[in-house]
Amino acid sequence: MKKLLSKMFLALLAVTVSGCVTVKEGSDPIVVRAEQLAKEATDTLDEFIKFVDRNRSVAGKDLIAAREIAANDGPVYIRELRKWTKLYKANRLPDSKATLDEKINALQRLLDLVREQATQKAKEV
Repeated sequence: MKKLLSKMFLALLAVTVSGCVTVKEGSDPIVVRAEQLAKEATDTLDEFIKFVDRNRSVAGKDLIAAREIAANDGPVYIRELRKWTKLYKANRLPDSKATLDEKINALQRLLDLVREQATQKAKEV
């Protein structure tokens, strides 16, 4: 049962890992990355939370802790990223771009944590 759950979750991770994004001519790469990451994070965190909830009895403390971080901090990080994306698109100021870059990095670190915990759990089984 645990091996099946691990294989299913690894398949989920493979689907939600971001790939290359083509940036259209004239598009700002940081805006494209921010918008893509917001979508990816929403999908990944939602699926991760659902997966842990369905398998809580075999999840382990670290995976449940990662689920709590994803559930509590994920929506805040995504809202902040969207807010700063909108602000940067409106003013294109260097300070806004720097803050947007910080928000991208923070959300990416959260996704990395979720993937790391999920991958570690899959290796244990």
